[in-house]
Amino acid sequence: MESDTVQDAPNSSTPSPIVSIVLQNPAPELQLLDTVVQKTVTGSVEFVVCDPGVMRFLNYNWRRINKPTDVLTFDLSVPGDTLPQGVIYIDGRMAPPLEEVLERVYHGLLHLQGYTHNTEEETTQMNRLTVELVKKGMKAVQSI
Repeated sequence: MESDTVQDAPNSSTPSPIVSIVLQNPAPELQLLDTVVQKTVTGSVEFVVCDPGVMRFLNYNWRRINKPTDVLTFDLSVPGDTLPQGVIYIDGRMAPPLEEVLERVYHGLLHLQGYTHNTEEETTQMNRLTVELVKKGMKAVQSI
């Protein structure tokens, strides 16, 4: 697995990520999310920021856990794919600050790339990578 999961802006032949914000009153900071994702994520990935009720519904239907969660990742890749493909649902109740939303974005992206947090070692690695990616994402925010 590569540790450099966030890349420079994709070229025209690279699939572009999509950001959908499905909240009644989204925080103004979330308007930056699409731009940051476009600058830092490569692959055919849709990020859906939604309310805790949607997260609870998805968590129960897919994992049989009857409570909301902060991020759910659905891998849609097929063998041979070189870029991540999937849908990542993010609980929008934490928005703002944008930094916390980016943490969930990159956490989900790492899952699409095969990272897990099933052991203490994997958790440490995933947390380290998430922190690096959030820093890179926040730098992208500063350049907007």
